[in-house]
Amino acid sequence: MPSLEVSHRSTVTPDQIDDLGHMNVRMEGADLVVRSAVIPGGERLRIYHELRNDADDDLAATFVHELDHPAIGAPAFELPAHGAPRSLSLTTDALASAPAIEQLHDLGLAMRKPRSVDTDDTQGADTVSPANFATLLWGGVPFEEHEWVRTLPNGDRYAYAVMEQRTWIRPGPVALGTNIQSFRASLELREKVGRSIAWCYDTDTGEPLIASEAVDLCLNLTQRRAIAIPVESRSDTDPDFHPELAPH
Repeated sequence: MPSLEVSHRSTVTPDQIDDLGHMNVRMEGADLVVRSAVIPGGERLRIYHELRNDADDDLAATFVHELDHPAIGAPAFELPAHGAPRSLSLTTDALASAPAIEQLHDLGLAMRKPRSVDTDDTQGADTVSPANFATLLWGGVPFEEHEWVRTLPNGDRYAYAVMEQRTWIRPGPVALGTNIQSFRASLELREKVGRSIAWCYDTDTGEPLIASEAVDLCLNLTQRRAIAIPVESRSDTDPDFHPELAPH
């Protein structure tokens, strides 16, 4: 099996560490290294990445990028156990299996008000950069305001940290001024984790532009440990709970 090749180096800065600790505080100031390898086989190009602390080899995160590009010949490489997804599938297609936008409206799953792609989305360009597609999902004005960090009855602070995520981006540009709207559904609820999916659609064509499936862990920020999801967030009768909308 081929060894991973260094593809990027960077140093963690304070602005990369938020309240949830997505880039854990133990990494602040650390020199990070990304090592990568091509995953051979299949019809599309897939690349595996590991993000580690360069000093002590502590693993921070793993990624698989699948590109709309023919697969290339490469030495045999299999995902290591620590790099394989735990809850998400790498074979589903959330864009091809996305529900019709009319169905999402009927189910009341809109999470952002309709809007047009603006210069914040395009970063001053004429189209949205693929690196900035997440703003299509999470930008704009939400229908309901939710606190990202909440308080338990004992005063401890808690929130949800993304442990696994898979994102699909439609090939082709999204132009400044495109009319869009975002939707979200809850797919699964376990003791400490939940699984959900969000989509952003071109509201003129009804075409999904981006979809993102995620597994969130309920995290006590005060004690820095995983906890059971509070009772008020556990109802399977939540109107956003639609497991039938899971990608396939």
